[in-house]
Amino acid sequence: MSEKTNTNSSSQPTSATTPAWLVLVRLLLAVAIVGASYLAWVAIHHGPVAGCGPESGCDKVLHSRWAYWLDVPVSVPALLVYLALLGATVLLQKRTAPDDERGSWAAIIALAVIVAGAALWFVGLQVFVIKAYCKFCMTAHACGLLAAILCLRHIPMATDPDTRMWSTGSGKRGVPGSGVLLLSLIGIAGVVVLAGGQLLVQKKLNVVKDLRPGVGRGAKGTVSTSSSKGTNYLALAAAVAAQAPQPMSPNIRLVSPRLLSVYSNTFLLKLDEVPMMGSPDAENVIIYLFDYTCPHCRSLHPILLETQRQFSNRLGIVCLPMPISTNCNPFLPPNANSVPNSCEYVRLGLAVWRAKPAAFRQFDDWMFSSDQPAPVAQAQEYATQLVGADKLQAALADSWLPQQLAIDCQLHSTNWTVSGSPALPQVILGDAVSSGPLNSVQHLMIMLNHYLGLTPPAGRGL
Repeated sequence: MSEKTNTNSSSQPTSATTPAWLVLVRLLLAVAIVGASYLAWVAIHHGPVAGCGPESGCDKVLHSRWAYWLDVPVSVPALLVYLALLGATVLLQKRTAPDDERGSWAAIIALAVIVAGAALWFVGLQVFVIKAYCKFCMTAHACGLLAAILCLRHIPMATDPDTRMWSTGSGKRGVPGSGVLLLSLIGIAGVVVLAGGQLLVQKKLNVVKDLRPGVGRGAKGTVSTSSSKGTNYLALAAAVAAQAPQPMSPNIRLVSPRLLSVYSNTFLLKLDEVPMMGSPDAENVIIYLFDYTCPHCRSLHPILLETQRQFSNRLGIVCLPMPISTNCNPFLPPNANSVPNSCEYVRLGLAVWRAKPAAFRQFDDWMFSSDQPAPVAQAQEYATQLVGADKLQAALADSWLPQQLAIDCQLHSTNWTVSGSPALPQVILGDAVSSGPLNSVQHLMIMLNHYLGLTPPAGRGL
């Protein structure tokens, strides 16, 4: 852990120049501090991470439960520890008396062990648990770990066996081995507290924006709610949007039986013609935007199924596949990370619905049944088994599919604009948009009660 240095002389001179290793430690810590500061700012403001689109490695890491300790973004305590370690290295040169120097080393040792242990913990989580990597996190961890190792390698070990860690006035320099052991254990205890807090307490990771419009913010004009089966809803929505300012709230409501208005008629969804969990005649309707490659969507799928089953006809869930790929989603930024095969999976899902609505639930359940989506060829083969080859090909060629795909993408883009979060899954409940994973059925029921006034089924408390 350290390299011994002869430091038992009280008259040992202190160099006026900063050792090279200490300069390097401070540079590494400066990089870690910048990275942690940026990540803390992003977490506090729920903003997007530069260069990291939806479902990128950064997005998966920063929207996982491991990005928080209790209810605090881990970048906040990380920033404080980096700053404290940097401050301790500065005091090391300013406090040159033997006892003061030993006190500075006491802080450096404990903090360095915390930094090293935390870096190994979080790198391990990204490699083995999340299986995704955040470039900002990894850079900060790498710099912090290197700085910690340098500090621990340069501990000035006391050569006099009588040197005491906490004594004053002895005039003896250096840190005794017993002191290094004790301070290392203190640092390890800090890492245990960090890991234990994350393991025992799971933070609610979704970000909910209540977007109830202010006075006069609704769209102007009216839209006819009666329409034939052949109506081009995308063109209708575009026509409405052209004459009205962008509404600031989803304002989901049924404007006629089985016709759902979203964003003040900017989007009109005919419930007979979009995938749903539950009945098109449900009393309350919410919208669910997802991608088959999204791990948080995979976790949310059974929660939605169970919640809808418990509410029965009181709740309908519109299920809109939304591809995270610039190959078929023109509303994503050009530099956004595109998820491979996202477009292919979404087209298959919509085609199954179009060809045989009753088979859509089965296709969805199959797609979300494993940790990773099946290869595209296998997914297409399964879709063919469900609806038949001719019907599947006809549905893939149907003009309805690109229209619906465009609506799903545009709706996600609108949610992103008004809520500030692109994260999937997204659930629209009345005037609120929830972005990110939900923890449980109870978590979703609490949101339904809060934003829709929907009381839980008998026997289910909040």
